[in-house]
Amino acid sequence: MKKRQVLITAILLLSIMINVAPVFAQESNTTVPPMLQNAKGKDELVSIFNEIKSIRENIRTIDINALTIKDKSTELKKQINFYITQLTEIETKLDTFNKKYSNSEPDLLFSQQLNIIVETYKMTLVQQLALINSLLSNDYEASTLFHSNYLTYIYYYLSIGDQMVAYIDVYYNL
Repeated sequence: MKKRQVLITAILLLSIMINVAPVFAQESNTTVPPMLQNAKGKDELVSIFNEIKSIRENIRTIDINALTIKDKSTELKKQINFYITQLTEIETKLDTFNKKYSNSEPDLLFSQQLNIIVETYKMTLVQQLALINSLLSNDYEASTLFHSNYLTYIYYYLSIGDQMVAYIDVYYNL
């Protein structure tokens, strides 16, 4: 039990520090990073990146509460599934992009990085659906919410995606 509390506290602190990290990072002096200098579809990728960031901002509005879950579960599931659908559409865009620029290594590398972000956010949302279902079935592990193992996985995937977004924001000068 003590280990779990320490782990959850560490994850929460990590997520706070991740959001602050870009403030302290020194931006690259290069206006375009070397890996993007020869990218042919940079504008498309930047547009997709901005879509991902917009979805991430919207994910913040998901409010799972053990006390009100029975009343809000249908609405929450609909909201989460909508975000999953949006992220799946972005995956489709990235697949199309990869076919279009299959001979451009810089484009494919940036596309893969965006795909990592999309996948981690989707995993976070799927974990949130699992949490909702467990709360609805009165699973004790889920009902303790703050001490729940469910949050460990939700924040883990969320922080991976946020780290990747912060890295691209800071070092790609987009």
